[in-house]
Amino acid sequence: MPASVASPHAEALAPLGEALRETLAALLEAIPDVEQRPTPLAQALGVNRVIVSKLLNAMKRSDPLEVLQQVPGPDSLRAITGAASQIPGVRVAAVSRANDCIDRFAELIREHFRTRGALNAAISDDSEAVRKRYEESARYDIYNGMRHLMGVEGETWLTAMIFAPGADDEALSITTLHGVLGMRRLRPDTPVRFTFGAPYRAPGAEPDPQTSPIALQEYYTNDPAPLESVAHDGMLVHQLATNRIGRNATLDMLAVSHAPHGSSRYAAPQRRFGGTAIFHDVPVRVLHIDALVHSSVFPGVHPHLFVYNPGARGPANPNDPARDIDRVESDGAIEMIAPDSPDFDAPGIPHYREMVARVFDDLSEPPGDYRAFRARIAYPVQGFQYVVAFEAPPRP
Repeated sequence: MPASVASPHAEALAPLGEALRETLAALLEAIPDVEQRPTPLAQALGVNRVIVSKLLNAMKRSDPLEVLQQVPGPDSLRAITGAASQIPGVRVAAVSRANDCIDRFAELIREHFRTRGALNAAISDDSEAVRKRYEESARYDIYNGMRHLMGVEGETWLTAMIFAPGADDEALSITTLHGVLGMRRLRPDTPVRFTFGAPYRAPGAEPDPQTSPIALQEYYTNDPAPLESVAHDGMLVHQLATNRIGRNATLDMLAVSHAPHGSSRYAAPQRRFGGTAIFHDVPVRVLHIDALVHSSVFPGVHPHLFVYNPGARGPANPNDPARDIDRVESDGAIEMIAPDSPDFDAPGIPHYREMVARVFDDLSEPPGDYRAFRARIAYPVQGFQYVVAFEAPPRP
């Protein structure tokens, strides 16, 4: 971009979004005897239905910045106006007004931003709805690329971690239900693994996760994934033991681990937070996190959702202020749900309530004594670390 050309502030772009919506809506409404729906309009214009559908969806947005973000590009819009100009009954003035706005839109992109993606990025901070849509779209692009690079994809990554009082007053017992649902290999030559480990390792402490005999296959929607499991460096590592590919090779892959002394119960000088940290090992559409906490554990505390881009510095511990530089802004929210309430059902996880009930039964723990704190992230970023962190109470 030339130094002499200043990019307009996002607020100054709103009139253009409003003008595009008004002129294009007037143009489509001027087409005689055609219902204002994607298929009839696309047939009347002789253009791609997807383009028309995208335009109609953009024009429904109340925020003009959302219109700018979602409207098709100038070339696609010109195809629509060009086709409309050939339809008897459509006035030349309606076509001309729409083309004038499209020319301004094209000039804005060319002179100030160079690419449509740069325009969307520039306006994303001035509207919460625009920013959320822009960020989710960007995360989808990452998901789409990573699933092809890694040769595997999944619908839902599930981590449900139960924090119960330990055998002694100082410790918490942690039981984790963990894995991926609706998983498919896209390539037969890539390894698929997932791991269990301690949420935050205390200095000098060695985690001791143990495999659990709990079987959950009866609750699967898809075929159970055959696994090979080994212990490595204080973690349980599970690897998919089949290279089947295709639509008929969709699998569910869940496992349960139990750490009797999984975490310290109380705060310490170097430990403000306790909780759960997740790296999802498979690109997925949804990351589902539940922290199920006994009423005597982290009493009266609502957790924080921290997202880290750990990079070469390795897994981040929220108790280490030096890792704050790796924090990534997130609009994710955590809601509290009672595990024995109807709201505990989870979209995209059939029989989830029954799975968790089976784990509670194995622990001889009543679900009514627990609170569930839930976070769901669409298209979580591969390589990012997601943390549900509770402020630990002081030692009595």
